[in-house]
Amino acid sequence: MIVHHKLLKHYPLQGKKRLIIGTFNPDVTCNNAEFFYGRAKNFFWVLLPEIFNEVNLKGDVAAQKEFLVKHEIELTDLIISVEIDERDICNYGDDKLENVIEWNTDDILKTLACENTQEVYFTRKSFDKSVARIKDEIFKIKEFCESHAIKFNFLPTPSRFYNDKKVYEWREAFGIMRIEEGCMQTMDD
Repeated sequence: MIVHHKLLKHYPLQGKKRLIIGTFNPDVTCNNAEFFYGRAKNFFWVLLPEIFNEVNLKGDVAAQKEFLVKHEIELTDLIISVEIDERDICNYGDDKLENVIEWNTDDILKTLACENTQEVYFTRKSFDKSVARIKDEIFKIKEFCESHAIKFNFLPTPSRFYNDKKVYEWREAFGIMRIEEGCMQTMDD
């Protein structure tokens, strides 16, 4: 069964300061996410606001969109469409994304070539054999960023759990290590 991305056609890339790339958000009936990273076991909207010393935005799509505008962040995913066995339609593991029909890599690279984006983050750090094609695609983007002086970092996945170590790793990746009296302290300070 061919499954398309639920949100990409509604949120085309614009070339904001920061780009965060995920893998896939399937347009299937069992996916009740109304926006990127909106599934119940995903802590993206807890982690990202915390990095910027803001409140948990999980479940508040309007506030999430305002946050993205305020911090010049846009979201996208690496996969536009994929063929998935019907038995796995509601299994959101990246290991089920082997038979990609269409990648979003070209659109991402075209947007990065416009030279507005300064930072790119991918919400995955580990790559075993089951996600080799995802690794190949994201490394095309990573290499482009490196050759064009665009900051690129891998983030620990925001799914499954939330803990202090994950918050620290996200802060480190963004270069925001501590918050004091409403002022963000970057690693350069």
